Parts: sequence; structure tokens; C-alpha cells
Amino acid sequence: MMKLSQLLKILIIGNPADAAGASYLKNVNINAANGTVTGAGGNDLIITSMAGAPSNTVTGQFRADRVWGAVWNDVADFQDLNDELVPGKCYVDTPVGAQICNERCQMAVIGLASDTFGLSVGSDERKKKQVPIAIGGWVLAYVDKEYPTGTPLTNDAYGFLTEMTLEEKRNYPERLVATYKKPETNSKFGPQGKQIEVNGRHWVKVK
Repeated sequence: MMKLSQLLKILIIGNPADAAGASYLKNVNINAANGTVTGAGGNDLIITSMAGAPSNTVTGQFRADRVWGAVWNDVADFQDLNDELVPGKCYVDTPVGAQICNERCQMAVIGLASDTFGLSVGSDERKKKQVPIAIGGWVLAYVDKEYPTGTPLTNDAYGFLTEMTLEEKRNYPERLVATYKKPETNSKFGPQGKQIEVNGRHWVKVK
């Protein structure tokens, strides 16, 4: 086991201004057998187990009062995929995996594929195909047109978002996928070196 004093020399958990004199986050490898820490340079935090676990993963728990600095916008849950992966499109759940929606306001719609998530759960490198479904936050999505902010949206027959009718809101409230925010006017989004293509998508708040 690595001593807490060793770990504190490597990590800042919380606001760096509250940890005067400590080091900033950096790449490290932790030997799972003896706790030896090896710096790998750079200023991104990547903790890798060296005891046979998948790359860039560790077992156990990570706890903190606050974790600062995520640039991205939403939380995603990885689900099995039985279709192509198209970030920004709506997916429906099936027994063999998620598929792009093909009916308007479709039963079992589970949400939007995200490429803007800052936190994810459920990822399993042993599985061949998975899709990150946004479960909270703001996501870049394909929308059939621009709407007033706050407009409730469901899926259309092509996996895009579209305005829900009054009948759909009354009869199928569970099929509300998101509310509209605004179009993204830039062609790319994200920090320098890690930007994604917007491709005409709009910002929505997932529900």
C-alpha cells in the first residue's frame, strides 16, 4: 500500500489555491504490487495499474470532497451498442444493445450519444462495442431546427431531436429526451488539442 503522504505529494484534490506548496496533477504509474510511484511527465493525471488491469484503470475507490477542472459538460453511462456510434443522435434500448432511433417518440428511448462528457461510468474495455449515453448535463445533439430555449424535445425517426407535441407530453412523458438551449456556432468545441467537430449540432439539456 502506498502511504498517504506519498499520494499527497502527487495529487491536489480540490482547488489548487487551497493547497499552497503542493504539486500539481501529473502523469503517474502506481505499481499495484508494492505501491511504487513512477512519474511519467506531462500535466495530465493518468493512474495506471501495473498488475494486469486494462490500461488507464485502477481497482478500488477514489474519494474527494470536490474534484475540479473538468472542461466537458455532461455525465455519460456506457451501454452495449448494436449499431453505429454517432455522437449527438438518439438511441433506443433493445435486448441486444442500443440502436439509433427509427420511430418518432420511440418507446424505450434511452437518450443521446455523447462526445462531450467529462465523467463516465459503465465503460468495459472487454466489450467490443459500447455507446456513452448522456445521463446528465448539456450535450451537443442533432436537432431538426432551432427552437426557443427550454423547448421539450423527443426523438424523430432519424435519431434527431424534435419538439414534442402536447399529446406526446401528456401520453409519453418518459420519452422526453432533452430541452433545447441554443445552436453551437463554432465549428469545433473543446480544449486545444482535444477538440471535437460540432457538425451543425445544438446544445440541449438532457433529462
